[in-house]
Amino acid sequence: MALSVLSLEAEDKPIGSITAIEGEAWLAHGGDKASYSATLGDPIYPYDHIQTEVASRVQILFENESLLNLGENTTIRITEHIYSPEENRRSVLIQLLTGRIRGVVGRYFGGPGSRYIISTPTDTIAVGDGGFIVDAAKGRIQ
Repeated sequence: MALSVLSLEAEDKPIGSITAIEGEAWLAHGGDKASYSATLGDPIYPYDHIQTEVASRVQILFENESLLNLGENTTIRITEHIYSPEENRRSVLIQLLTGRIRGVVGRYFGGPGSRYIISTPTDTIAVGDGGFIVDAAKGRIQ
């Protein structure tokens, strides 16, 4: 029952979309077990899994003014996405399961509970604003 509730909530309102894609990538919404081939313009929701294949890349533009680029052989899961510009609040948690991501956080949000966190199997980083690169395959954070 919980998975179907998550799926329904995830389908409510997109939090971003795929703005560039090269090669082959897969997308699974919310609690869905099955993934489908991602295409340009696909909406992104909380709890989504996105996976790129060899020689593939995906770019996601989020409503909170951040940009995320996934390199080849990368898998992420969006575990939290709260965006409230009227409260100057953004709370984003992204799990980088494998691969490499590069991002730009375009605007600082200083409201209560604001955060932008990337977690990997070995480390966790918090980003205020600006750019970052995280490589889970090599256990490196730049």
